Amino acid sequence: MMSEVSTAYVWGSGQWQAQNHWPSNDRALHYGDGLFETIRFAPDGSIPLWPYHKQRLLQGLCALNFPIDSFQCIEQALTQCPQNPLLAGKLLISRGPGPRGYAPPAEPELLLQWQAFTPPDWGHLRLPQGMVAGFSDIRLAIQPALAGFKHLNRLEQVLARQRFEPDWQEAVMLDTQGQVIEGCMSNLFLLENGQLVTPDLSGSGVNGVVRRWLLTHQNVIITPFGRERLLAADAVFFCNTLQGIVMASRIDGRQFEHPAAQDQIATLQKDLENLYA
Repeated sequence: MMSEVSTAYVWGSGQWQAQNHWPSNDRALHYGDGLFETIRFAPDGSIPLWPYHKQRLLQGLCALNFPIDSFQCIEQALTQCPQNPLLAGKLLISRGPGPRGYAPPAEPELLLQWQAFTPPDWGHLRLPQGMVAGFSDIRLAIQPALAGFKHLNRLEQVLARQRFEPDWQEAVMLDTQGQVIEGCMSNLFLLENGQLVTPDLSGSGVNGVVRRWLLTHQNVIITPFGRERLLAADAVFFCNTLQGIVMASRIDGRQFEHPAAQDQIATLQKDLENLYA
């Protein structure tokens, strides 16, 4: 099923309104001064991974020094999302309008945008054979102050996505020191003799909500590693809130064919999808 983009809404005066314009002096447009979350809903309108979205939002709001009551405003807005039924959406949070220059206004007026859409089918249903990926030649900058949360500057991913080979569905991103960090659009995990391993994201990368859920409920080793260790793993899988969990079938020519590891990934897929049943 293809995603369907619908009307965008902005939050103001305690309600969502169809978006007619976006202020030309908004700091999200000028500096990427803001955050975003992509949220998938369960059929009953709940957000199964909300605790992990909340963790990441709070991390980002604190890191960017947004006003202390920002999260309260976001939570209120999310309870009134203009979509029936609730399926999925992208929430954009901007510090709002401001004067020229990097310094933020002393009393910013938060701007929220909500864009609802129909989520794609789970990735493993669309790609039952698994994903084909390669290593991107775009390296991620190491910046601990911005690591882990979803700020609005995604130009590394924009560059990387343009360089996908025709048969790739994902690309493995390394940092400037050659350490594996994540997929272009997802987090990644290795399986080594049944043990889950995922990269250390303290210097760069996005700590996704599915990754956070896995770290909470599974025994996972977090450690730096390079491409050699990835290619030697029994299996690799990618994950995000829209795709779910999808194994890699081939990365950089290395074919992954380990039945026990694939069964383990299938169990994780089922556990995640049961949250949305």
